Amino acid sequence: MTIAFVHASTAILPEIAAYRQYFTNLGYQTRECSLAELSKNPADIEWHFMGIHTRRTNPSALLIHEYASRSAGRFGRLKDQLKKWINIRPDFRLFLNEYTRAGLNFTDQLPWGIRTTIYFPVDQPSGNPEKIYDFVYAGTTEASRQPEKWLSWFAPGGKLEGRSLLVLGPLRKQLVKKFPYQWIHFQDTVPPTAVDSYLQQARFGLNFQPDTAPFNQQPSAKLLAYAAAKLPVISTDYAWVREFQRNYGGTYFFLNGEKAPTWEALTSFSYHFPDLSKWTLDYQLKNSGILAFLEKYKRQSASV
Repeated sequence: MTIAFVHASTAILPEIAAYRQYFTNLGYQTRECSLAELSKNPADIEWHFMGIHTRRTNPSALLIHEYASRSAGRFGRLKDQLKKWINIRPDFRLFLNEYTRAGLNFTDQLPWGIRTTIYFPVDQPSGNPEKIYDFVYAGTTEASRQPEKWLSWFAPGGKLEGRSLLVLGPLRKQLVKKFPYQWIHFQDTVPPTAVDSYLQQARFGLNFQPDTAPFNQQPSAKLLAYAAAKLPVISTDYAWVREFQRNYGGTYFFLNGEKAPTWEALTSFSYHFPDLSKWTLDYQLKNSGILAFLEKYKRQSASV
């Protein structure tokens, strides 16, 4: 039985590689494709990362819609309503969290589950890895995330001027051009399996999130990656990270609004790491109900 993970290649989706390995180990064949490619090569199970999906290409396929976020921007709520109105009915829906599910507000009785952001377990290096960078920021630098605010901390005249910074994520040429300083290194996206080796080269992980919806309500993949790598976390202070701290522990340096911290304050702070045992892919998929749903589908298909 084949699962096709379908997306439009417009977002960072490191979980697809983890999905493919996980379901391959369960005996499924898997592939990653676009909607156009899927129409030429059907699959038994279509797992769509939404988006817009207005018609079925294969009526006999089991259809899963995964909503990994709410829509952002001025018309975010309208975009979410459009998705609700025009997307076809799948057989199962997955949502990033309850905030995402409530915002989309589907009123039908289709099966659904929550599969939140996952972290990728890593082997902790023996000894003390060499620290090449003072800071790392691992994630998107699209304009909606306001990267210029924290990049300016490292520019001449900023409180962290001269402190080395690794920016790990899709390159934006305008940022590279605007911040051409030798102590700021921009590294394009690397495979999920390689991320930890870059994180280990830094002393601190920067989790900068605008304190606006939907970003302040969504799990931070950056924070989870830093915590898994045992990197001290510097974070903006917003709703999700406070809830995460209450439920899973950890001590993080919270920024004063969007003001740059001082090096002295960062290095004198006492950091602790959270419990990530409920943030693994295995736990999340089992808890979401999707595995039981797929097993039931396999049994029904085998009996036909």
